[in-house]
Amino acid sequence: MNRKRAAELLKRMLPQILFQAVLIIFSSIASYMLMTWIIKNFIDVENIYLSSLYESLGMFVIVSLILVSINAYMYRKRLKEITIMSEAISKVANGNFEYRIPIKKRDPMAQVYEDFNKMTEELSSVQILRNDFINSYSHEFKTPLASISGFAELLMGKELSQKEQREYLSIIRDESERLATLARNTIMLSKLNTQRILTDVEEYDLSEQLRQCVIICSAQWTQKDQEFEGDFSKVMFRGNREILQQLWINIISNAIKYTPEKGMIKVSLKKEDNKAVISVSDTGEGMTEETIRKIYIPYYQGDPSHSESGLGLGLAISKRIVELCNGEITVSSTPGEGSTFKVILPLGQPENQEKKEKTHISLGSILQNVKELRSQR
Repeated sequence: MNRKRAAELLKRMLPQILFQAVLIIFSSIASYMLMTWIIKNFIDVENIYLSSLYESLGMFVIVSLILVSINAYMYRKRLKEITIMSEAISKVANGNFEYRIPIKKRDPMAQVYEDFNKMTEELSSVQILRNDFINSYSHEFKTPLASISGFAELLMGKELSQKEQREYLSIIRDESERLATLARNTIMLSKLNTQRILTDVEEYDLSEQLRQCVIICSAQWTQKDQEFEGDFSKVMFRGNREILQQLWINIISNAIKYTPEKGMIKVSLKKEDNKAVISVSDTGEGMTEETIRKIYIPYYQGDPSHSESGLGLGLAISKRIVELCNGEITVSSTPGEGSTFKVILPLGQPENQEKKEKTHISLGSILQNVKELRSQR
């Protein structure tokens, strides 16, 4: 990358270098011919060696004057470029991330200015993101606190029926849980953002983990009478079981939340080119291109009507988990038709990796598993 940029910078400066070289050669020849003419016509020098000395000295003086003029011009030009960069850096250092350096097409510093403008653009977007993060977090934090405080005052301030008391206490409990979830998810996201490698790595059956996550989320999709389909190939995966479970629950819960009653959710797992490909599709509301670009921003929620049922952290956490696994997460969506999240995770070389078994999970089998788990409790 550095060689490429150096070559591009050299390409931009090449016309100036060639111009200076041609100018020096032309001025040397012209000055030598001029001194020869002056000595021949105005100075009576018979000694050929003395004549050559005069010609050489005259040519040296003329070429030196030309070179000094060129260097003075180039120095002023470089000084102007340094001044432009210095002023631009000073503005950015003072917090003005909106400043951009004007770029001329044939300017040798055009590539440098372009890179600087890209940097300030990124800094500006980070600044906006930070401000949005602070505003969103403050809003998410203040709203439950206001509800808790308000209903606590109602409980303390007047006589209420037992039904009203239970209703207000239920709201306080829900808002307290909302605060706890907000704090827990924020801490998790902060921890994942500072984490560089996965710990507690083990080999386990990824298809079984997905099946268990579907069972964990069954209360949500059975309550909305949604239909579920699962198609899992047996894949042994090496990773952190706990955070991967959080990833699947986040994505499946998100699909359930944005899918209407009696909708369809499909989860599939297959192996392709030594990679695990997990797909979660729904027949929900879908997303616009603008929403897709922002869904991984913490606290962002494309549909404000669902703000009470979520905090906008699930997908941000999911993306970071996938990054820690050196994987990739993508989404395709059509408004009004639904969305499909696809997670691609690289596989190592664990034992029995070539063994493939397929299971099909229907609504009845999931409910049966749920009943078995509840009866065991």
